[in-house]
Amino acid sequence: MTHAFAHLHVASAFSLRYGTAFPAALVRRAAEHGMDTLALTDRDGLYGAIKHVIACHEQGVRPVVGVDLALDGASSTPDDLFEGGLPSGRRTGHGHGRGHGHGHGHGHGHGRGTAAEPARVVVLARTDGWAALCRLVTAAHHAGERGAPYVTPGMVAEHATGPDGEPRLTVLLGPRSGVGRAVAERRDDQARALLAAWRAVVPDLVVEVSDLYGYRDATTAARMIGLADSMGVPVVLTNAVRYLDAADHQIGNVLDAARKLVPLDGRHLDDPTAHAYLKDGAEMARVAARICGGDTGRAARLPAETRRVAERCVLDPVEIVPLLDPERPRLHLPEVGEDPVPLLRRRCEEGLARRGLERSAEARDRLAAELHVIEKKRLSGYFTSVAGITDMIRAMGVRCAIRGSGASSLVNYLIGIGEVNPLEHGLLMERFLSEGRKGLPDIDIDVESARRLDCYRAILDRYGEERVACVSMMETYRARSAIRDVGAAMGLPPHEIDVIAKAFPQVRARQIRAALSDLPELRDSGLNDRSLETVFRLAERLDGLPRHIALHPCGVLIGNSTLRDRTPVERSLLDFPMSQFDKDDVEEAGLLKLDVLGVRMQSALAYALQEVDRVENRKIDLDAVPRDDLETYDMIRLSRTIGCFQIESPGQRELVAKLEPRTMHDLIVDISLFRPGPVNSDMVTPYLETRHGFREARYPHESLREALRETNGVVVFHEQVMKVIDVMTGSGLSEADRARRALGTPEGREAVRAWFVPLAKENGYADDVVERAWKVLDAFGGFGFCKAHAAAFALPTYQSAWLKRHHTAAFLAGVLTHDPGMYPSRVILDEARQCGVDVLPLDVNRSGKAWLVERTGPSEGGPVEDGPVEDGPVEFGRGYGLRVPFSAVRGVSEAEVDRMVAGRPYTSLADFWERARPSRPVAERIVEVGGFDALHGLRPGEPRWRPGRLTRRDLIAQVGALDRGSPVGAAGQLPMGFTDRVTPGELPEMTEAEAVEAELEILGMDVSHHVMDFYRDLLDAIGVTRARDLLRQRNGAEILVAGVKVATQTPAVRSGQRVIFTTLDDSTGPIDLTFFESVQAHTAATVFGSWLLAARGVVRRTGGRAVSLRAVHCWNLADLDRVWRTEGLDAVRAVISEVPVPGAGVGGRPIEYGNGFRVSPYSDNGAPPAVREGRFPGHPSAPQRRLWHASSGSSGPPPGR
Repeated sequence: MTHAFAHLHVASAFSLRYGTAFPAALVRRAAEHGMDTLALTDRDGLYGAIKHVIACHEQGVRPVVGVDLALDGASSTPDDLFEGGLPSGRRTGHGHGRGHGHGHGHGHGHGRGTAAEPARVVVLARTDGWAALCRLVTAAHHAGERGAPYVTPGMVAEHATGPDGEPRLTVLLGPRSGVGRAVAERRDDQARALLAAWRAVVPDLVVEVSDLYGYRDATTAARMIGLADSMGVPVVLTNAVRYLDAADHQIGNVLDAARKLVPLDGRHLDDPTAHAYLKDGAEMARVAARICGGDTGRAARLPAETRRVAERCVLDPVEIVPLLDPERPRLHLPEVGEDPVPLLRRRCEEGLARRGLERSAEARDRLAAELHVIEKKRLSGYFTSVAGITDMIRAMGVRCAIRGSGASSLVNYLIGIGEVNPLEHGLLMERFLSEGRKGLPDIDIDVESARRLDCYRAILDRYGEERVACVSMMETYRARSAIRDVGAAMGLPPHEIDVIAKAFPQVRARQIRAALSDLPELRDSGLNDRSLETVFRLAERLDGLPRHIALHPCGVLIGNSTLRDRTPVERSLLDFPMSQFDKDDVEEAGLLKLDVLGVRMQSALAYALQEVDRVENRKIDLDAVPRDDLETYDMIRLSRTIGCFQIESPGQRELVAKLEPRTMHDLIVDISLFRPGPVNSDMVTPYLETRHGFREARYPHESLREALRETNGVVVFHEQVMKVIDVMTGSGLSEADRARRALGTPEGREAVRAWFVPLAKENGYADDVVERAWKVLDAFGGFGFCKAHAAAFALPTYQSAWLKRHHTAAFLAGVLTHDPGMYPSRVILDEARQCGVDVLPLDVNRSGKAWLVERTGPSEGGPVEDGPVEDGPVEFGRGYGLRVPFSAVRGVSEAEVDRMVAGRPYTSLADFWERARPSRPVAERIVEVGGFDALHGLRPGEPRWRPGRLTRRDLIAQVGALDRGSPVGAAGQLPMGFTDRVTPGELPEMTEAEAVEAELEILGMDVSHHVMDFYRDLLDAIGVTRARDLLRQRNGAEILVAGVKVATQTPAVRSGQRVIFTTLDDSTGPIDLTFFESVQAHTAATVFGSWLLAARGVVRRTGGRAVSLRAVHCWNLADLDRVWRTEGLDAVRAVISEVPVPGAGVGGRPIEYGNGFRVSPYSDNGAPPAVREGRFPGHPSAPQRRLWHASSGSSGPPPGR
């Protein structure tokens, strides 16, 4: 009987910047070839192993898993192979092996037989060798530098056998091993000695041969077979697979060049031929015949020996991926030191008393039901472990809050994991955990972002590295990163690559060439040049391939002493132990994960409380603050929410103005409504109409009244979807949640409809009722929002608003220090001014490391009056100021900041230079932005020439003299009589415009004056409407507005169009503009490429205080200013009166979901892009700091850049 060929050396895309195909594709191809066994042997790790095992299970292919590891460069000859003994495999620190150069960096790739690169071996796990393989990979990463793991033969030998002496690993010595290289170089004695040395310590040793049709490949393979046969070592045939198809070799070549940081040239390629693809059995038989020549018997034995090796390395999929057996998954549970069941029950009883629920029958019934599920799933230890961690975090003085569906659990509330009472908000445990739900619970904890790493270290200290590891994630190629790597491989100059890459939005790499024709801002960019065609074509083929591994922002595995048997671990960039599995893999592997997410708003709140305590000598327990404060809700309903958690975006400011929240429940609804599901199913308008009494509440059926009463008949929450399904089918909430989850895919929707409709009809519901209910479920279910998540978010949302209303300066100091929101610092500063808070300049004697609050007068905060618009903004923050910190200075180091703060007060610039010891550029920048104005009585502006009076430029000259007079290595020693050589007034003072330009360039914000102040005359002359006057404009009026662009977003909208939402700041408030596709042909390039904008738009009033503009045209304000100064006002009016020439809008086919939801392929769908620069009018220099928020859909460099 002829058996199918088994590939034992296969690299997937998880061989970073080496492989080109994902595990699932490789397994599908193997199944198509009729193969029943397939190995995955990625380089340097098991990153794709779980996905490989799952794919094999789905396709009916038996999985084999191994790893392709680099050998320590010292282990190249028999004499030093084992360095005189069997090493432990673990070295002190992260020392290098002698002469090795490998890993994810430039030395990672290895040409066939290139002696300058380290040798490699392939190690397969035998049927019972998964744990040994995981620990070997962990040891390899511990021995080498980060990204450059290696093993010694002794390390391999140490892990190759188990405690019983039986082999656990199979080692393949192939063409890239020391043996293979010695054979290729005809050093037969050395090859024989190396093979003998390996065979002496590794019981299951195999020689691997392959022929990729390269120079002397077949000859080398034949000689290796001869060597192995003469020494009685088995031989296997492989194809060293790294491609799915032969055509993929071009991508492999690009990856080789990118990995090695060398130009694309034949000298640097790992595989000069295109044969390293997943060949079928017939092709591999031809390879065997080519290697063995006329020896047909040997050619037949070669695949058979390969299969025999494969047989003893086949893994049990359920052993590696326990969730493949949903009925009885073998979970990796944490150790808690005692029986976790009574421990959790005791903590819950204590929680009932502490929360005042010990007499509540509802609470006790709910608790009993939850504990039944938790104990049945054997998760008591997990909950007690998480509770212990949250207790520890709070004991460290770190703010900690629950988020996500975990807030649905009463147990989480009782044992102190979260502060959201699920009974109070009607939250369902089944949304978080139920008997019928496949998978593990996922508790998410928000901590202060500034203390997140401290929390990680505390968890590691508490449980030990053997029991804890962080989760990893793969950074993949998108448009910009693909263009950068391909451009470098093609030899383009770095500055050209940077310009080209930044021109694109953060879209998939496969959309590069489509974007050039689809996006108006790119059509005339010149990037369609044929010289770039190859770059873009190759870059598109990198789409989605993993580029490098990174630490997941929040995932932490909590296990027991056998954790390292279940997952390989390496060091992250921050030196944390990190699993090689991503968040999906760890769940499939039965590993329990806690998400500890660093949230900037939590840090901002903590900092604000510190400032209140420092300035007011008042400690505030934010969790105990009443949640019904009318002044806070008044501020929210007036849309004064910039800086507040979740409700500061233009769309949210419009929504809160319409909804007018008055309770925590209103905030929960608001947060849930601002999601794709409610928008797609058109639930926002009906909810608002019923809330404000413009229409009666309507229910699909009277039996659904109770489920939908809290939102007046409108489905808003996931939990309501579950309730509708439960009521109409009688299936129970657990089954209802399974159905809700299935609504996220087209196949799932079809299956749920086929199940839901007949069952609802059987329960007596009329056809029209069932159809109406299904339409709601179909439109909403896959895109809705979890009420528990919204409830968890609503708490910090309210807390942030409360702090802004009652401690405005302290709150904004926290926002400026920790940057939690979507707007840059300059917008927060302008909001501070609108609230009556003074913005205080940098001062060497008063500034600190972070933003500080100072009293500037009596506090005048009071109730927010909903009075006439003419009354102006309510300044509830008056009486306080915000001091610019040293850390805001561009280029300053943390050590310099510490010295500056420690040395206060200073008596002169010379004193500051001597004791703070700043670098010359930093000292000059501090002078430029006024850091010494108060000390020396300086003030920019007219007159510029001030004989006998010191100016900022005089002080800058003094810095130069101080630097020249300081001996090398002794910057604090001053020349004698230095001050006598300075003539005050020798240089002119800076103008106010120059001072603001310096602030923008050095601080990234305009402190002394708003930028728009310098355009006031032009704006008045052309009739620009200010933000403070928008509420006076009638609906439908066409007006001119202007301001600094502070935010640009292209979110997914229901129509499938790419809609650009832009916010301008004109010093009197925000102006929100909407650019629809119909006007983007003549506006998109200006919107994305300009910092200062003037725009014409139609007023759109959607509520008492909700105003936005539908833009019809826009211009670069700096260009208009230049026209005004050179050609006059009439020329400006002519420019803004021109009728734009119609042009093509945004192209591309919208992504359409099965429920009708359409999304533009160029809407937001990725990480925030790199910051682009803006220019100050009339000056050549460009601010270097973040001046506006740009979303993932933003594209195009500034014109002319």
